[in-house]
Amino acid sequence: MKIKEFKSKNIEKKLIRNPNSNKGDYGHVLVVAGNLGFGGAALLASRGVLASGAGLATLATRKDHLSSALAYCPEVMTKTVESISDLESHLPDKTLICIGPGLGRNYWADQMLYKATNFAAKENLPILIDADGLNILSENRLKIKLPKKLILTPHPGEAARLLKTKVSTIQKNRPQALAKLCDKYNATVILKGHETLIGNKRTSFVCKKGNAGMAVGGMGDVLSGLVSGLLAQGLSSIDAACLGVDMHASAADSYIEKHDMKSLMPSDLFNFMKMKDE
Repeated sequence: MKIKEFKSKNIEKKLIRNPNSNKGDYGHVLVVAGNLGFGGAALLASRGVLASGAGLATLATRKDHLSSALAYCPEVMTKTVESISDLESHLPDKTLICIGPGLGRNYWADQMLYKATNFAAKENLPILIDADGLNILSENRLKIKLPKKLILTPHPGEAARLLKTKVSTIQKNRPQALAKLCDKYNATVILKGHETLIGNKRTSFVCKKGNAGMAVGGMGDVLSGLVSGLLAQGLSSIDAACLGVDMHASAADSYIEKHDMKSLMPSDLFNFMKMKDE
């Protein structure tokens, strides 16, 4: 399958807003993230949802993170989730679920992923799985029923675990790895890294933007939020994935026009993020 460069301008046209609209018209994303000690990932993903233009964002996380979430981004509605029963009350009436940033690897994380994916499969709801959500998925311990509307966002290490292979094998032939991931999980996949690849079973694209300053923890959490927010606004999975990757990389490139790339932090991206009126 030939990998093409995508044109963000064509996708952005689909996001033109009606003056007579309200927050309910632009989607409500539930972010399930942030195990103990990993609250930052949850906050970055949640802010990314709103930065891409989604109408509402709810963060389901551990109670220890409530006060910091309110201080960091008061626009995000934050809910305490310590068990499956806690999560159940927040799943209905959402446009999609984003799960994985800072999820960790313990019983709580297993519960969150199992319940979220099963609900998404039952209700035919889109779900984006990132970070430790992917690692738990790769272990196949929970016998998760995968939803039809699925986006996976692995870096090479996570991709290797999902495909039961080595990172060197992934990096040796990234287009082939992308195709295998799309086929195995019947998903839209963002294979992160230098010249990030985006694809599904029918088509694939490459993003040639971005820079080495993005090699820092938390960058993927912002991306997950951006893609989720775009999907919530009505874009297809492939369009949301492509535009989210483009916005993410473009913001990083804009940053290094004024600053040293070694100083780039994930939260800096929000000050350089915009969709161009072309």
